[in-house]
Amino acid sequence: MKLDRTDRAILNLLQGDSQLTHQAIAERVGSSSSSVWRRIQALEEGGVIEGRVVLLSPASLGIRVSVICNVKLAHHNDTSRVDFEDMVRQAPEVMACYAVSGNHDYTLLVMVRDVEDYERFLTQKLLNSPLVDAAASSFTLRTVKRTTRIEL
Repeated sequence: MKLDRTDRAILNLLQGDSQLTHQAIAERVGSSSSSVWRRIQALEEGGVIEGRVVLLSPASLGIRVSVICNVKLAHHNDTSRVDFEDMVRQAPEVMACYAVSGNHDYTLLVMVRDVEDYERFLTQKLLNSPLVDAAASSFTLRTVKRTTRIEL
């Protein structure tokens, strides 16, 4: 989908506050509310806007441990990959999962309340699975940057 300057302006505003009204956006981009509504509909239908969410503060919810976990699969075939990805999608502790190149097959971002919760996740879910050969964990010390904003 080709984006013009107005589309980009609308997307930048929505990335900052997805709850802005069509009228508020229209005033800022110099357009009508109905035009903004049509553009947003087209951006959603075109797959540019995947959804609208509220960002929560993990620490305020007691989630204080973030772990980068590199996973190596036991077997490298389509069935193992599909089954592992299904397992990860069902794990609420996993915030993100990336299929990667290099020494590992997947990199996970895992967020839990404490180290004990991570140990349970690691030993009972990951390492207990016949799909997983090995997992290497790196605990984050602090968050330097966390954003969902895409620069337009």
